Amino acid sequence: LNFFKPLLVNGVPRANPPPEVAAEGGQEWENALVVFLVGKKLPVRRVKEILERKWGKVGSLSFHATGNGVFLVKFDSLQARDWVIDNVPWDVWGHHLVNRRWSRDMPLVLEECKTIPVWVKLSKVLVQYWTKLGLSYIASVIGKPLYMDVNTTKRHSLSFARICVEMVATSSFPDSIVLVLENGCTTDIGVEYPWKPAACTLCKVFDHSNKTC
Repeated sequence: LNFFKPLLVNGVPRANPPPEVAAEGGQEWENALVVFLVGKKLPVRRVKEILERKWGKVGSLSFHATGNGVFLVKFDSLQARDWVIDNVPWDVWGHHLVNRRWSRDMPLVLEECKTIPVWVKLSKVLVQYWTKLGLSYIASVIGKPLYMDVNTTKRHSLSFARICVEMVATSSFPDSIVLVLENGCTTDIGVEYPWKPAACTLCKVFDHSNKTC
């Protein structure tokens, strides 16, 4: 390790590394996923063994527990990471496993689960809206669009678009979206949820339903 003189702000020292420190350190985790189980905490060793067995067939990976049920899984290639994303849903002993692409500003702590990434299938999408911008407008009706799967990005099939959307626990999970066309007319976009998380609208969190609150 090395000593670097802290930055003093009103007499209080602060660590002030240059931007290239974060840039260099972040490169190591560009192929990583942040994962956690919804409503359940299992022994780290068991989760590691199961995920290595399920995901290890597409490439080597390293498993890092960050505490409080959150894990950082680093893959040796972008293709291996995206294979995991494209083949959701995943579970561990029947408990749904949420996975998100790692980003530099992502906190590695699990607090109250008020939002959760959910994969949705959008059907009857007109081809002129089959773009990153068009699908973003459509998916924004139900939540915050995060990313598309490979088949949707490359338009291998236009029967449905598969989008990962960050949804809030109070969402009604609608089965259709009204799209206003350029001529002012409207059309309905079908919405399917391969997996729908339990949510408590009273506590406004995921991981349990109103019935168990």
